[in-house]
Amino acid sequence: MTLSQIMYFLAVVKYKTFTQASDELYISQSSLSKQIKALELELGHTLFIREAKENSLTPAGERFLEYATKFSKDYSSMMSDLNQMNGNLSKTALILGVLPIINEYSLNNDIVFFQKLIGSSNIYINLLEREQEELQNMMQFGQIDAAILRTDSFDLSKYEYVTYLEEELVLIYPDKMEHLNKEYVTLEEIADHPLISFDESSSLHTTIKQLFHERNLYPRFSYLYKHHEQILSMVNANFGVAVIPGNLVSATVFPNIRVAHFKKPIKSKICLVRPKKVPSSEPLNLLFKYFESTYQDMDKD
Repeated sequence: MTLSQIMYFLAVVKYKTFTQASDELYISQSSLSKQIKALELELGHTLFIREAKENSLTPAGERFLEYATKFSKDYSSMMSDLNQMNGNLSKTALILGVLPIINEYSLNNDIVFFQKLIGSSNIYINLLEREQEELQNMMQFGQIDAAILRTDSFDLSKYEYVTYLEEELVLIYPDKMEHLNKEYVTLEEIADHPLISFDESSSLHTTIKQLFHERNLYPRFSYLYKHHEQILSMVNANFGVAVIPGNLVSATVFPNIRVAHFKKPIKSKICLVRPKKVPSSEPLNLLFKYFESTYQDMDKD
């Protein structure tokens, strides 16, 4: 059981639904659901009665809420007391902003491994999950040390970066649209279809819109969502098509979805980024060296 799991539980209780709780916590709905499920498995009890409109607590959930609420208050008091102490007990935080994709892309494994690698009890990584636009603003105003974000529509002239991943964007469509069942498709072929996309806070929305506009195409963005699971669900239900990173497609969970590749491949990059003219701490330098040594071949492609 982790502190995060307890806080996630309290958030779902407060906001009644996983969707609203994940929005408020700035994490994906699937990440939140996995954490709650892991907590339930450890406790050996189901905590929520999951319903369409809102979740309610089971008797075990009501009992756990009493302990979780007390723990949250005790934890806040403890941190307040400890933060007033000076000397060698203080820790240095490396504040790293990340997109809400940390579980889908195994980023958490890298962060955990790096934390073990530096082996310092005086340094810890504080991860903040935020959307692209907010991460850019937080870096600009010095609220975070670095960020892992998409760089497709991002001006990198004032930043140092290491490419973590370059992935292909693919077309996903419902199996009923048999005319799209071909080896390759073009943007022109899908411009008249209802388009399901990430909302305007996502850099992928900007990237996809620009790709169409460069070809003098102006598709109808019929549905906009914050999380990729919602996009997959809508395509699976035959509401339209979507352009999405291939790594996020799950045919097992959404069996009605089909995938097509673009004739001219469309790529999206995810990079570790930090401002050039801002002094870097030693932990941040070590993090960049770790990413460079692990993913150094990405920038040579």
